[in-house]
Amino acid sequence: MSNPTVPVATLAKLFNLTERRIQQMARDGVIPKPEKGKYDLIGCVRNYIKYLQERAAGRDIEPQDAYAERARLIKAQADKTELEVKAMTGEVIPSEQAELLWAGLVAAFRARMLSLPVRCAQRVMNFRTYPEVESCLREHVHEALNELSRYDPEQYSNIDIEEGGGDGRTASEPENKPVGGSVPAIKQ
Repeated sequence: MSNPTVPVATLAKLFNLTERRIQQMARDGVIPKPEKGKYDLIGCVRNYIKYLQERAAGRDIEPQDAYAERARLIKAQADKTELEVKAMTGEVIPSEQAELLWAGLVAAFRARMLSLPVRCAQRVMNFRTYPEVESCLREHVHEALNELSRYDPEQYSNIDIEEGGGDGRTASEPENKPVGGSVPAIKQ
């Protein structure tokens, strides 16, 4: 005697599911696939009960949706290709290159800021008022910032970024001079 077969509508009513869900479960291997549009009633009931038991026991037996996985793979491949095209056209650069460029800019900025006291000391000595000193310092800071706004990595390629500008010190280390404190009195 052959196992009884039923149409998808009958199985959907029996399991209290939609016809579409029955078809998905057959595609995912939860229940046997139909033959000539008819489902094996006993096989489907047994597999569906087993599926519900495993699910109730907390086991993740939900089969991977092959269509969703394929769509995810295709999207990932498209994203990768898009990034490769942008890299080839120069729209994006590798993070290592960006990091090196920023490190070079910071090293150039450090070198420029450390040169300010040397460049300004002589000029400031001749000023008599605080506004004159402030104006001179402000002028040199703006000059340094304007120069750095036109930063060319090739110009500073000789700076050893790994060693913090070539002298092994960090930007916060003083050059054997006190940092901070009060403003010295200006001779009048």
